Amino acid sequence: MASPLRRQRDALIAKTLLKASPTAYASSPAALTLPLMELEADKATLKSFNAIADKIAHKRTVLIPKYRPMADAFLNADDVHDNPVFTHVVLWLFDVGEIHTFIEWCFVAIEKGLPSPSHIKRDWPTFCADSVYDWAHSQAEKGDSIEPYFSMVFEQVRHHWRLHEKVVAKWYKLAGLQQLRDDTGKPNVTAIGDVEQLKEALALLTGAHECYDKIGVTDLIKNRIPARINALTAETDS
Repeated sequence: MASPLRRQRDALIAKTLLKASPTAYASSPAALTLPLMELEADKATLKSFNAIADKIAHKRTVLIPKYRPMADAFLNADDVHDNPVFTHVVLWLFDVGEIHTFIEWCFVAIEKGLPSPSHIKRDWPTFCADSVYDWAHSQAEKGDSIEPYFSMVFEQVRHHWRLHEKVVAKWYKLAGLQQLRDDTGKPNVTAIGDVEQLKEALALLTGAHECYDKIGVTDLIKNRIPARINALTAETDS
């Protein structure tokens, strides 16, 4: 086991090399030895913060500026080997609210077949879907926009990624509820006067139910939306 002095020396070397030549670490896993030692030390420092806000601030002001040049170099090198520095930066980007880059880099990680960090315990498609869903759901509940990020990921959930049915269902449900929101941002079937919009919501929510029948949309698809469509159609015909 290396002595504390040796570990301190290696960390200092790694820090110096990170600043000097981030591109040197994009070419092979072996070249990552020192940067990964530095990363482990920085992760230990991050764990020492108690407040979530302090952790996020540290990621934004210290860790991302420090490791992003290496992550950029990895992207530009077009390599496919496992790069924990890159994958940790991806996680931190979401934590600090850089949603667009987080999604794009998740797509890169998926395309390259990179493993997710071991503490995540989910593959990249599931982690990306869960993370962006949680963000979008929170935004939607406040009446704020969830675009373009929701659609960027929903396209993958809907047509490309093989995810657990419950994960897919919650995406369809949120997409359907978005079609039903009133001026206050709350889902309200009776506030919608466009039959085609209601039909789109019905199709999406039906998709959610078909993926996972306990997703909680039965009353909407069986009763409330059809009743609203029938009422609007009757008004048009009268």
